[in-house]
Amino acid sequence: MTDLFARAPFEQGGWDTALKALRDITGSSRAQLLALGHRFRSFNWATDCPPDYEEEFIAAGGLRRDVNYRVAATRAPMELTWEAHYQEVRQNGTNEAYLDHVRKYDAEFGAQIVLSQRPGVFFGLAVLHGHREGLTTEAQRAVLQAVAPHVLAAIRMQDAIEHQGIDLLRGSLEAFQSPAILLDSLGRVCDATETARALLGPGTLQVRAGTLHASRPDVDRLLQKRIAAALAGAADGPADLWLRSDTDLLLIDVRTLPRHDWSFGFAPRVIVTLRAPLGPAQAQGRTIGTALGLTAAEGEVVALLAHGHSRQEAANLRGVSVQTVIAQLRTIFQKCGVNREAELVALARAVMEMGPR
Repeated sequence: MTDLFARAPFEQGGWDTALKALRDITGSSRAQLLALGHRFRSFNWATDCPPDYEEEFIAAGGLRRDVNYRVAATRAPMELTWEAHYQEVRQNGTNEAYLDHVRKYDAEFGAQIVLSQRPGVFFGLAVLHGHREGLTTEAQRAVLQAVAPHVLAAIRMQDAIEHQGIDLLRGSLEAFQSPAILLDSLGRVCDATETARALLGPGTLQVRAGTLHASRPDVDRLLQKRIAAALAGAADGPADLWLRSDTDLLLIDVRTLPRHDWSFGFAPRVIVTLRAPLGPAQAQGRTIGTALGLTAAEGEVVALLAHGHSRQEAANLRGVSVQTVIAQLRTIFQKCGVNREAELVALARAVMEMGPR
C-alpha cells in the first residue's frame, strides 16, 4: 500500500491505483483525496464516481462547515475523524440537501484525516462507507492513520515534480529567447522568461495580484476571455490579439498547455507568448550585427528570425517587403558562411546567449 503511494507521482494513473487499493484494503465503498487552496487547482478525487461528481459536491455546499458535517468535524493535521465525531456535529443540526447528496452516493459514513493544513494549502484523505459497509472499524481507521504520512510524502513529491516542470519549460523558452508567460491552473502567473519581463510595463501588460492584465481595458477584457478559454482547454484560435499604445505594439497569443490526469495544478496550464515589432530583437540585432559583421538592418532581420518569426513576419515588423528580406538573407548567408536558415538561427541564438542581457 505505502509503495503504491510512493510511486503515485511517477506512474500514469498512479493516484487512482493507490486510492483504489486503499478502498479495497479498508473494505470501503470509496476512497477520497481532497485539496483546497489558492496555490493550486482545488480538486475532489473519489474512486468510482461519475465525472460530474465534483461539481455536484460543490453545488450541494460540500465545502462549507455549516453544510458538510465532515468539514465541521475536521481536526488537526494527522488526527483521525470518524462517525463518532460526525454524530456530534449532526446532533446540532443536519443539512438535508447535503445528506441527500451523500446518501445518493451511499457515503454517509466513513473516516478522514487532514494531511496538511496551512495558509493556502489543505489536503485531506478519507474512506467513505455506505449502509452496506456500515460504520468504520478500529482496524480500518488504523489503516487510514498508517497510510496518511506516505500519502503526504507523495503529495510533496508531486509538488516538487510539477514545480521542476515549470523550471524546465522556462529554461527551454529562455534558451530560444522566447518572450513567454506561464499561468497555472487558476490563471495565476507562475513564471515568465526574461524577454517577456522586458516587455511588461505601464503601456503594455502588467501582473496585478498575481494575474496578467493588459493596460487597455478593451484589450484586457479580450485577454481574460482568452485566458479563461485556455484554462478550459479551448484556446486554439489565431494569434490576433494586438495591444497598441503610444509607444508599444504587442501581438499576444494565449494557448493551452498539455494537462495530465491527476495533476495537482502546480504545473503550468497556459502559455502566453508575446511578439513585439522590434523591442529586444532590435537591441539583440545590434549585438548580432557586431558579432557576425552584419549591418544593423541585417542584424535585426537575423534577430527576428531567431525569435521565431517567419520571413514574412520579419518583413511586416520591419516595414519592408518579403523580397527585401530574402535579398538581405542571401547577403547574410554569404557573410556568415552558412547555407540554411536553420544554421543562421542557431548561430544567432548562440551569439544572443553569450552576449549582454
